[in-house]
Amino acid sequence: MPQVTLQDLADRLGVARSTVSRALRDDRQIAARTRARVQALAQEHGYRPNLAARALVRRRADAIGLMLPRTSRFVFGNPYFHDLLEGVSSVAEPLGWPLVVWTDVEPDPTAWLRGGRVDGLIALGHGLRPRDARALEALYAEGHAVALVHPPATPCRVPFVAADEDPGIAAAVHHLRALGHRRAVLVSGPPGRPYADARAWRWRRHAFAAGFTIAAEDQIAGQDTFDAAAVAVDNLARAGRLGGDAATALLAGNDLMALGAWEALREAGLRVGEDVSLIGFDDIPAARWTGLASVRQGARELGAAAMSVLAGRLGARRGSRSPTLVTTYVARRSVGTPPG
Repeated sequence: MPQVTLQDLADRLGVARSTVSRALRDDRQIAARTRARVQALAQEHGYRPNLAARALVRRRADAIGLMLPRTSRFVFGNPYFHDLLEGVSSVAEPLGWPLVVWTDVEPDPTAWLRGGRVDGLIALGHGLRPRDARALEALYAEGHAVALVHPPATPCRVPFVAADEDPGIAAAVHHLRALGHRRAVLVSGPPGRPYADARAWRWRRHAFAAGFTIAAEDQIAGQDTFDAAAVAVDNLARAGRLGGDAATALLAGNDLMALGAWEALREAGLRVGEDVSLIGFDDIPAARWTGLASVRQGARELGAAAMSVLAGRLGARRGSRSPTLVTTYVARRSVGTPPG
């Protein structure tokens, strides 16, 4: 059965199509009796507005895009992104904007904004390729609403929100040193990814400043996933590089990797918090449930801050300055004194 259109309703009632459109929007300039007739007929025939056509006429999509340059499997398997999405939604939803989540390792932001698919776009800055950063900068200069979560490796003038990782990491390594740890292993994110390399560098720098060692052979690159970290830590345990006279602390690039490391340590017969202390990064809900010590960067707060910046650009609320959030260290049972 064909869908009822505005013109169908107008023909049945003998009024102009524009009258029907305004009556359905409850425009008070249309007589109350006419509004009631139009709305009753629309309900009777199950009329639904053509949102695509309305967006074309108004030149607005009434939607916000969240561009994540990763695979859908990675995004939906990582609780960090769940928190980020919740933060964006917490600001967008009260303003009446639905979210369009876009996962693609090679996104095209130009098509989304110039093509009118979304009114504004939030992108994950540290996953952007240089050409994507340049494209977003050009779109921003044209007047499009764009904001980033984390700065891109390629500097650009698009506003971004960020987390200062140094305070949380410094507190974490000082806690380990105060407990008596002298040597640590670092399971970092993918090599060559600027965000992963920068985080690994911070772990090493603050460990050195606190007075303990992460030897070159004790830094293992992973893939930001539970399984990759579990394999890496299993290999370390089999090689005798964890516990006892070897490294007594393990630092991970994110909480998902830390939980994979925990599983591998358990399989190897090493007790987390006793034989090996373990610290992650992000403080996802699972860290709280399992007792994993972590550096909290507040993904939800980052998402809310980015959406607030975007809303200011769209004129929906007073614009806010691009903030930098401060990370904190959350000590839990996965960290204890070294054996012996």
